Amino acid sequence: MQKIIVRYIAMVVAAALLLIFGLNWLLQGKNAETDMVKNANLKLEQISRTLDNNTLELENLKESLSEDYLTRAYAFAYIIEQNPDVLNSQTELQRITELLNVDELHVIDENGILFAGNIPLYFGMDFHSTEQTSEFLSILDDPNGSLVQEIRPNGYEQKVFQYIGVARQDEKGIVQIGMAPTRMLEAQKRNELSYILAKIPMDTGGTLFAIDKETKKILAHSDDSLQGKDMKALGFTEKNLNDFEHGRFLGKGNNKKFYVLKEYEGIMLGLGKEEKVLYEERNRQSLMVSVYLIVSCLMVIILINLLLKRVIVDGIYKIMGEITRITEGNLNTVVKVDSNPEFKNLSSGINQMVQGILEASGKVSKIIDGVDMQIGVFEIENDKQEVMATAKLGEIMGWTPEEAKEIYADKDRFAKALDNVMGRPLEGEDGIYQLTASGKRWVKIQMASELRGQYGVVTDVTEEVLDKKKIQHERDYDSLTGLCNIDTLKREAENILESGDVGCAAMVMLDLDNFKGVNDQYGHDFGDEYLRRCAMLLKVFNGAKGIAARRSGDEFCIFFHHHESRPEIMNRMEEFYISLREEVLLFPDGTRGTLSISAGVAWYDETLKSYGTLLKAADYALYDAKNSGKGIIKQYTLL
Repeated sequence: MQKIIVRYIAMVVAAALLLIFGLNWLLQGKNAETDMVKNANLKLEQISRTLDNNTLELENLKESLSEDYLTRAYAFAYIIEQNPDVLNSQTELQRITELLNVDELHVIDENGILFAGNIPLYFGMDFHSTEQTSEFLSILDDPNGSLVQEIRPNGYEQKVFQYIGVARQDEKGIVQIGMAPTRMLEAQKRNELSYILAKIPMDTGGTLFAIDKETKKILAHSDDSLQGKDMKALGFTEKNLNDFEHGRFLGKGNNKKFYVLKEYEGIMLGLGKEEKVLYEERNRQSLMVSVYLIVSCLMVIILINLLLKRVIVDGIYKIMGEITRITEGNLNTVVKVDSNPEFKNLSSGINQMVQGILEASGKVSKIIDGVDMQIGVFEIENDKQEVMATAKLGEIMGWTPEEAKEIYADKDRFAKALDNVMGRPLEGEDGIYQLTASGKRWVKIQMASELRGQYGVVTDVTEEVLDKKKIQHERDYDSLTGLCNIDTLKREAENILESGDVGCAAMVMLDLDNFKGVNDQYGHDFGDEYLRRCAMLLKVFNGAKGIAARRSGDEFCIFFHHHESRPEIMNRMEEFYISLREEVLLFPDGTRGTLSISAGVAWYDETLKSYGTLLKAADYALYDAKNSGKGIIKQYTLL
């Protein structure tokens, strides 16, 4: 009978083995496809976010440059209004060009003829003669008119430039500046699909691409030779283009690939991977599973054969009763059936099996604790007061061995300790909590419930949280000076202004005098140190009543708020200038000197209430300070 039973069991096990192997084969393939879809969606989402971020950055840059260039054009118009004779001096015009940091200056008379500027080659040009220049003629009929033209070839040399024009204030005419659009063109390049796709890391056998849904052309591809070709080169048709959201194969033989597509604003972003690369892990895993299953099945058959040798029908029910108690969770049950040697051996084997389960549980806990990761596991059973937990849990929670022992002995106390930690969630994060109210450690707590109770995993995620905070800090602060960047200043200042509770407030624009000369004479490394020394002095304004920021290059901003009066703010600025004179710099050539800074102040009032108007007015005042001798403070006054 024993041989018959063993034979049938072997057949059942062999069938189960084949079934498990087949299911595992299918499951591994499905998992490979699922992982591919998941990873592809992450990469495609990353590309989408990058495109969105780059577009927003491009818009912000365009807005910022337009505002800045328009300010310089108005400044040039103001200079002409104050001293029209500068139009007769090419030397003065060239000096103004350098002072305003522009590439071209032009003045057009009431007839649309360019008659003055820093480029004599253009003198006499009729603005009616080209489409590009004629757009500025509308300013002649509007004393307050202005135009910030898009980047395009100019009408004379077809040179790609950006021109900005405003109306002259002293007589009918147009004042125009020209800027080489280097920054804007570089920003546009960063938003090109081919550039973005080239920055995304890809596994072997993987390809990234983008297809225009309207033209059906390949906009970008990991293989540059396919760029610009029809999507049929990849095997896609208009009919099947929308069928790859959840992933599917395309192609035959060695060209068969698994593709995942995601639509973004009329563009199909896609990721593909060769079939053999996609499933290469399945073959290895299947082989390992086959070996494990065969060994396991052989061990099971051997064990069953040994057990059958000790089976006697008369004692089977008693043994089954004891086994039932064991399966209900009473692992302390001892099977003791010794009416004959066979039952005695069977009882001993069952007891050994139970002990092995307990030891295996202990080994699993030791393995988890031995892994070089801060992970702790616990289990709370409904009918037990004691909590089962791995040793590393107490270490993660900051408990001493004695405290952990006491907490594990009472599940209510354990639950209270968890609730205490979960009462301090990390804002914007799901399942992450600050370990202590004053500490610098964070944990992730994941819990699940079942019929017998609850179990959970606690992971120390301090390093991940700190990395994320570091990324956020690098986003909001200037890496060279340590001051906040202009975007952060704008966000903070707009929040304060929109609240309505501002107090006495002012926007201050500062510019390091002769910084270009210092940079050219002593090199960029000393130039960076020059900026850092200035920023160190500006940090005194950061606090409850002020924000200091680096705007760009050698320009800085201070936003004062919630002060009692304007004299209080001006006193702070005077103290700052005193500290400038006391801050002695040792230059690389051995000479000593001090920082020289020009500043323009714009006061918050009924006419200057928004961030943009305050910044523009402070720019005007700064320009006045630079023209009045440098190293001084000028206040904006409405003309």
